[in-house]
Amino acid sequence: MPTSRIALALGALAVFFANQSVQVLAIPFYQMTLSVDPLWLALAMAVPLLVGSLWASLLSNWLSRQVAPILAYRRCLALGSCGLGGCFMLMWLVPPTWSSGLQLSYFAVCCVGFFLALPLLSVSFTSLLFAATPSVQAKQFAVVGVVHKVGSLVYQWLVPLCQVSYFSSFISGVRQIGVAVALLLLTLPGLIAAWRWSTPALPNAAQPSPLTAEPALVATTSLTQTARQPAVWRLLALGALQLCGCAAVASYDFYLLVYSQHAGDLAAGATDKAWLSSLYAVAGLAWVPVLSRSQARWGALTTLSWVFALNALGGAAKWWLFAPDAGRWVLLDALLCSVAWSAMVMLLPPLLRQASPTATDPQVSALHHWLVSISAALAMILSGFGLTLLQFSPQTSDTSLPWLRWLLSGGTVGCSLLALWLLWQIRRHLQPNLRTRITGV
Repeated sequence: MPTSRIALALGALAVFFANQSVQVLAIPFYQMTLSVDPLWLALAMAVPLLVGSLWASLLSNWLSRQVAPILAYRRCLALGSCGLGGCFMLMWLVPPTWSSGLQLSYFAVCCVGFFLALPLLSVSFTSLLFAATPSVQAKQFAVVGVVHKVGSLVYQWLVPLCQVSYFSSFISGVRQIGVAVALLLLTLPGLIAAWRWSTPALPNAAQPSPLTAEPALVATTSLTQTARQPAVWRLLALGALQLCGCAAVASYDFYLLVYSQHAGDLAAGATDKAWLSSLYAVAGLAWVPVLSRSQARWGALTTLSWVFALNALGGAAKWWLFAPDAGRWVLLDALLCSVAWSAMVMLLPPLLRQASPTATDPQVSALHHWLVSISAALAMILSGFGLTLLQFSPQTSDTSLPWLRWLLSGGTVGCSLLALWLLWQIRRHLQPNLRTRITGV
């Protein structure tokens, strides 16, 4: 494999863990071990994430004005990976003897630094992807899709890994694993990507978009103007339904595994969650070539249509798959619902690039970062609010768990059906000769 392809894969790995590793450790560490309130914990992650998404727009404007943009992307990539690694290590050093309020405040401060560094990594990385020629860009997004699935094989095993007998306690395990993740999965991969990744770049000129029915504008539009274009905001809403709506209700599967199938045994529930996540990753890898061939033959919108139809079917099946006596049948969940997550990585960013012909690469990258960050923040808030509304606790789990199953199943079905409706709306705004096939993705 060429050095540049390895560097690209490492950069994608850093972006994946930057987006996933905080929440996967924060819930079992701060909520289930230190007993921090779930809603306040969600807000401690979500508010800094929202602040970071606002900073991303300023960063994109600065990057758009650079005379040597590729060099600026690389520098931001290196700086962001170092900032993320440092904040992630500090995040788990909170003294367990502090009060819940002090622990929460400490975590929130660490999250502010972490999520301010995240746009430096995410926006610059995506901008480098968009800077490639269309043929190279398609291959690069396929590599990113594969790397994200490989990352999914690992990240849910972080919690069981923290519980092995090598560590004196779960708290000690989280701290040491946190250092390893910070150095080996955030900082080092980001620095290698910034140093060794090279890609054929295109000038930042605007090109006609097959997703835009209106004539292309001559001048570059602002980020907010871009987001208001009919095809663009519908694509953003489509992504939000999966990345926010489905993600919010999907967080309840961990609680169902721990408290419904294993009667509150955190170690057993975390292990089942890790196996489920790994199968999601394996199934997602298997879906990558299917998605590539489908979008090449029938177009991205048709591909997304059958993806969300399958996701709706998987949502309906969750009611039975997460029943208390389901056992290993729960693993079938990954076969039905993993394809939607692969599609979000492979198809949505190029579609946003096509739908925004008058925006610069950093602006579209910031738009995508907005989508991912705001969706993740809202998903955290919605998840925590749902638990608070149901007054969920280990002592009241018997009455709350059926409602969590309804939210997990019904929320997935509802979001998928709304996504299908948005896809139909997007087609209505396309020119007649572009409705059956979208090229250039």
